[in-house]
Amino acid sequence: MIASKAAAQSVSYEAVDYDEFLQRIARVFSLDNDAGEIAVSNAERLSPVAAAHRILTNSMSLLPIALRRRAGGERQELTTRPDLDYVLHSRMNDAMSPAMGKKIMMSQAFWHGLGAAYIERDAVGRVTGLIPLQTAGYQYLKDRETGQSWYAFTVDDMVRKFQPGDLLLCFFESYDGKWGRGVLDLARETVATDRAAQKYLRKFYAGGGRLSGIIEIDTDADRNTRAKVRDAFNEYASSMDNAYKVAVLDKGMKFTSLGVTQSEMQFIESRSFSVEEIARFTGIPEFMLQSGKQSYNSNEQQQLVFVTNALVPHVTMWEQEWAYKLYTDAELRDGCYMRFNVSALMRGDDATRSKFYQTMVYSGILNPDECRAMEERNAIPGGAGQRFFITKNLDTIDHIVQGEVK
Repeated sequence: MIASKAAAQSVSYEAVDYDEFLQRIARVFSLDNDAGEIAVSNAERLSPVAAAHRILTNSMSLLPIALRRRAGGERQELTTRPDLDYVLHSRMNDAMSPAMGKKIMMSQAFWHGLGAAYIERDAVGRVTGLIPLQTAGYQYLKDRETGQSWYAFTVDDMVRKFQPGDLLLCFFESYDGKWGRGVLDLARETVATDRAAQKYLRKFYAGGGRLSGIIEIDTDADRNTRAKVRDAFNEYASSMDNAYKVAVLDKGMKFTSLGVTQSEMQFIESRSFSVEEIARFTGIPEFMLQSGKQSYNSNEQQQLVFVTNALVPHVTMWEQEWAYKLYTDAELRDGCYMRFNVSALMRGDDATRSKFYQTMVYSGILNPDECRAMEERNAIPGGAGQRFFITKNLDTIDHIVQGEVK
């Protein structure tokens, strides 16, 4: 219903016949070995891919959004846009919270390269909602004569067109700012290989850990006899209860195994390699995918690397896109901007946070009330926590400047 509501306010739409609709669905949701395409339903069953998807989408959904304004050298909280404050902090639309909306947008970008949300406005231009769209099989269209462009999405069996200015767009990877590339495209071969390895493993265990082979019989056998021998052997060999038990063949029968053993294929190593590949494609450290060496100190540093190298580039693009599309031209000229607070992901243990706050207060960067606010605590009564301190007998800055140090 939400997507339909957005579509009803879009630029235009066109009908798609049933055959064309089925072809589009097949391209997006089916596994085509010849074309090398892999579907979300297949990729998300692979644990490294599912973990990477969960980590990135959850991380983006957790980031608080602040509406800010630069005024000279000051940074002030913006209080003149209650419409944006409600949409970004209370309810993104009738169906979902802001956290869920951000998670869906990042999810679409992760899989298909592009996350998009329709900007719903009232008659006077106030933002009343942000509606995430399904971007599988999206199209970028441009009129050669007028130069006008649209993004087209399939909604309720109809192709709906939206002008870029009516959409919040976020790319997982893009080389031209129009088309996005997601994990299904970038890591296609890695995902397909790991998917094939997973299928092999399932068949290997379903067959009792036995490889295929040939049974030789020292006599002529007709089709029925061969079928009986094959079925009898399969019944024994394919049972997990009979795994690693000794089989006895009579009447001169001889079994010759076909294929290589699991150790010869280095099966476990190949699946571990897929974790490394997904880590490279997404920028997520291996320890977050439950792989690689584990130690507290190194993991803490890798968490910082994840935020700075993998998450901050997405956050920066989102901040710039959202500010440009959601603020008016006058507000942008007046210094309004948005800030996604990545510090929410960097909360350490009590000792680490205490040391951080101490350093910031001793350096005169934060005052005690600001530190207390980060811990969801009330300000110090009487306004005492609003004063700034510096590390010279821990006196206030104004006393030091005026030479009144005691």
